[in-house]
Amino acid sequence: MAELTSSNPRTGSKSKLMKLKHHLTPKRLLKMQERETPEGDSVTRRSVKKLISVRNVKPPVQTTAELQNTSNKMSRNESISSDKSPSKHPKKQRTPKNSGVSKNTIVKHLKAKRLSNAKIIATEGKSLKVPKANFKEHVSPKHKLKSKELDTNDEPEFDRKDASINDSWEMAVKRARGRPDGEAAVSLEGKRGRREEKEKSGEDDQVKVHDVKKKEKAFGNKIKKIASKKVQSMKTASKEIKKGLKRKLSTKESSEEASKRPKLEELTKRERKKKRQMQNPNFELIVKTKHIWEQLRRHDLTKEKRQKLCSELYRIVKGKVKELLFAHDTARVIQCLMQYGSQEHRDGLFEELKEHITEIAKSTYASFFVKKILKYGTKSQRNHVFRSFHGHVRKLIRHSVAASVLEYGYNEYATATQRSAMMEEFYGPSFSLFKDHAQTTLDEILISQPNKRDMILSNMKEAIVPLVDKTSLTHTIVHRAFYEYFTYATAKMKADMIETVRDHLIHMLHTREGSRVAMQCVWYGTAKDRKVIIKSLKSHIVKACKEEYGHMVLLAIFDVVDDTKIVHKAILEEMLKSVHEVAMDQYGLKVLLYLLSPRDGLHFHPDIVKVLEQGDGNPTSKKDASLRRSELLQAVSPSLLQYIIDHTKELVMSNSRLLLILTILTHVQGDPTSAMEAISKIAAEPFVSGNLENFHIIEHPAGHMTLKKLIKNDAERMKEGGKVLFSEVLLRTVPEGALKSWAACNRGCFMLISLLELGHPTVSAEVQKELAPVKKSLGKMDFKGAQILHNKLSTSPP
Repeated sequence: MAELTSSNPRTGSKSKLMKLKHHLTPKRLLKMQERETPEGDSVTRRSVKKLISVRNVKPPVQTTAELQNTSNKMSRNESISSDKSPSKHPKKQRTPKNSGVSKNTIVKHLKAKRLSNAKIIATEGKSLKVPKANFKEHVSPKHKLKSKELDTNDEPEFDRKDASINDSWEMAVKRARGRPDGEAAVSLEGKRGRREEKEKSGEDDQVKVHDVKKKEKAFGNKIKKIASKKVQSMKTASKEIKKGLKRKLSTKESSEEASKRPKLEELTKRERKKKRQMQNPNFELIVKTKHIWEQLRRHDLTKEKRQKLCSELYRIVKGKVKELLFAHDTARVIQCLMQYGSQEHRDGLFEELKEHITEIAKSTYASFFVKKILKYGTKSQRNHVFRSFHGHVRKLIRHSVAASVLEYGYNEYATATQRSAMMEEFYGPSFSLFKDHAQTTLDEILISQPNKRDMILSNMKEAIVPLVDKTSLTHTIVHRAFYEYFTYATAKMKADMIETVRDHLIHMLHTREGSRVAMQCVWYGTAKDRKVIIKSLKSHIVKACKEEYGHMVLLAIFDVVDDTKIVHKAILEEMLKSVHEVAMDQYGLKVLLYLLSPRDGLHFHPDIVKVLEQGDGNPTSKKDASLRRSELLQAVSPSLLQYIIDHTKELVMSNSRLLLILTILTHVQGDPTSAMEAISKIAAEPFVSGNLENFHIIEHPAGHMTLKKLIKNDAERMKEGGKVLFSEVLLRTVPEGALKSWAACNRGCFMLISLLELGHPTVSAEVQKELAPVKKSLGKMDFKGAQILHNKLSTSPP
C-alpha cells in the first residue's frame, strides 16, 4: 500500500492519519481531539468525521483496466484544479465579536463541511498525514474564528506515492474524498465527475452513506453540547465581572427571572420593611396576634368580647411567648394580654417566663412586661420577681433599662423587708449571700457588728461611685445608698464623696433621700464645694423651688452659705424673675416665706425645722445667721413689694396667699405704702350687698379675712414703732360713705369692729364719725355683726 502525505500551506506542518480499517472507533476518534502528534499537530474535527465516515469500507475487487481508468481521471482532475487560480475577491467571512462565537455559528460551520465533499486517500496498512486544524480555536471564546479556517472551498494538495493502487479502491476513496483546511478550490469539472460517479454507485453505497449520516448527526450533537457549555461559561464570566462577581443563576430561564425581580434599593421604605418582616418564621402568627390586639385594646369592648379575644390570643401565643416578647410590636401584644386577660391567662404567661425575669428586665421592650407582672400579678408572683432580682441588684442598677424596672418595683410594690434586702447588696457580697433576717437595716447591722463598719462603707463607696455619671443616679435606690453612706461616713469620707457628687446633685433633688444628700453636701462642703453646687443649680432654680423635697436644699443654702452675693446672683435673681409662678406653688411659697420669716412655726412644721437645724453646727459657715438673713431679705424686698402691686386682686382673693401678703407687708425691708394703697383701692370699689356674681372684697371669704389680718397686724406695727399703718391707708383711700355700705353686711360689720378694736385714736374717731348716721339702723338689724357693732359704737367714747 502506498503512503500518501499532505502539506498545509498555512503552517507547513504535516499530520498523520491512523489506520482506517478496523482500528478506530468513534470513542477513540473523539479522544484524538486534544491529543498532540509527535510533530506538534493535532487532528481536526473534519479529519475525525472523515475517518468515521469511511470506517469499515472495504475496497471492492476491480480489474486492472478499471483501475487504470480511475487513475487517469484523477490525474486529469488534479491537473485542472492545480491550473485553476483562486478568485481574486473571495466571499468574506463574518468575524465574530470579541465577546465570543455563538453556538449556532459554530454548528453551522461544522455542518457545512459535509461528508460528501471529503477527500481521503488511504492505503491498506499505511497511514496518511493531514494538515493541523486546532478545534479549540473554533470553540473557545478566547479566540476568534478565522475566515480561512471556515472556508469550505480550500482543499489541501495530496501527492500520490504509489501508482499500484487498486482501481476500485481508488474510486471508493475518490467518492469519499473531502476538502481539508488549506486545500485549493477543486475545479467544476472535478466536482461534476465525482457527482456522476456517486450517482452510479449501487445500493451498498447508499447504505454506507446512511450510516455515515447517522454517525455525523451523533458527532454533531456532541459538538453542540461542547459549544453550548463554552458559550454559557463565557456569558457567566461576563456577568460576574459586570456585577462585582456576584453569584448568578446558571440557566438562562433563572437569569431572566432574576432580572425581572426589583432591586432592594428600588423598593419603597414600606416595601422593604414588609420584605424584612416576611423573613421572620413567625410572620403569619405575628400578623394574627396584632390583628387581635388592635381590637383588644379598645376601651368600648364588652367584658365578654374582651375575654373571648384574650382566650383566642392566648391560644395563638402559647408556647411562643418568649420569642414574641422581645420585639417592639409583639411585646405590646403580650403586655395587653397580661393586663386584660383572666387570672388563668396571667398565670400561664408567668409560668412560661418566670425563669427569665432578669433577662427580660434588661430588654428595651420586654422590660415593660415585668412592670405588668408587678402591677397585675398576684402577691406570690411579685415576690418571685423580687427574689429573681436577688444577687443581681448591683448589676441591674447599672443597666439603663433594668434600672427603671428595679426603681419601679422598689418604689411602688416592694415591702420594707424587700427594700432592705435589695439595699444589703450594696454592703458587700457577704450580706447578699448570707442573709440575716433579724437585721434588716444598716443601723441594726452596725449596732450588732460595729467592727464591719469600715468594710461596709468601703463596699458602698465602690458600688455607688461608678453610678455618679450614669442615668441611674436619678433612682431612689441609689439615693438611699448615698444617704446611708453620708449618715455613717467619717468627715474625711464625706469630703471625698462631696467632691465626687457636687456637680451632679441636681439629679438627686426630687427624692427625700436625694435631697438629704444634697443638704449634707451643702452643710459639710467647703466654700468651693458650695459655690460649685450653687452653680450646678443654675437654670433649674424655679423647678427646684417647686419640688417637694428639692426646695429643702434651697432652704439649707439660705441658712449656711456666707457668700450672699453669689446666692443672690445665681438663685434669687432667677427665682424673682418667675416670682408669680413660684408664689402660686405650695412649695415655692415656702421658699418665699423662709426668706421673709425663716423657721417661723406659723409657716413651717417642727419636723422641717428640726431637719434644718442639723446644719447649724457645720465647720464652714462663719458669718452670723441674723446678718446673713438680713442681707437676703434686703435683696428680695423690692421685688416682693412690686409683686403685690402687680397682682393685688389675685392675691387678696386667695386664701393660701393671704399669709404671703401679710408676711411681706410685715417683714419686708422698705416702704410698704404702695402695696397697702393697691389693696385699699380694691376695697374702695363700690359695694352692693348681696351681689353673688361679683363678690366685693368685703364679702369675699378670703378678701375680708385679708383685710382683718392686715388691720390686726397694725397692732404689732404700733408696738414696734412703725410709721405706716394699713388702717390709716385704708381710711384715707376709700371714698366717703363707703363705711356705711360695709355696715349693711355681716362681714363688713366685723371688719369695722376690727378698726374700732385697734385702739388707734385717729382711726377709731374716723370710724365713729362715718357710722353715726346709721347707728340706730344697726340696732334694728338681726345679724350678729350688726348687733356687736352697735354695742361697740354705743359704749365707745365719742
